[in-house]
Amino acid sequence: MHKVVLISLRGYREWTESLGPRREHIIQKVQARIHGALWSSFTAVGALPHHFRYDYLIALANNVPRHWIDAAVAKIRRSTPVEVDYCIGMGDTPLDAYRSCGEHKEGKESNAVVAHVDIVNSTDATRINGPIHTYLRAIDMLRTAAGACEDVGCIAFYLGGDNMVVYLPEPRAIYALLDRVEAPVRAGVGVSPRPYTAFVKATKGLDALRAENKTGVKVVR
Repeated sequence: MHKVVLISLRGYREWTESLGPRREHIIQKVQARIHGALWSSFTAVGALPHHFRYDYLIALANNVPRHWIDAAVAKIRRSTPVEVDYCIGMGDTPLDAYRSCGEHKEGKESNAVVAHVDIVNSTDATRINGPIHTYLRAIDMLRTAAGACEDVGCIAFYLGGDNMVVYLPEPRAIYALLDRVEAPVRAGVGVSPRPYTAFVKATKGLDALRAENKTGVKVVR
């Protein structure tokens, strides 16, 4: 089974509205601080985090003990202006785990499976067409992947540049996503007991494809 931690910043909207209309520069600085705390605290315990809307945060946490998760959340609390709640979900896929958050399901935790995906030749495309063109292609890739994830049980996030990270249920699930993406892409897929190690392995796979100037998928176990 896969394990997901869902973190919510309680009263975040109310806090933002309390700052008045000249508030966005404050909100963006606080969000950057929270984002840094999220990545620092969760990767330190082997989990792989990301944000949804900045008031909701998530982490893939297969095989990460509960007391380590508690400690990671406590570090985020120190970086926020509001209260922090969280729940843990378990499921046969990462998407199932997210949807069952707080239901107290139990089971043997499987290896984490993570994909690191990028668009081929985006550097040349950016130089010719500009960064907005590449950004919109990456967002299209994410939107397509999110639709496929409804079918295979994965969760996909925009990582920056032309990159996407995906929490996968198993390595072969990446093909269901890539079959729908129109742009030529590379995907490193990492498999490991801890999610952040799986992501590191996925990046190694992606880097190997780049070095070989190949498209497709490379799985690193």
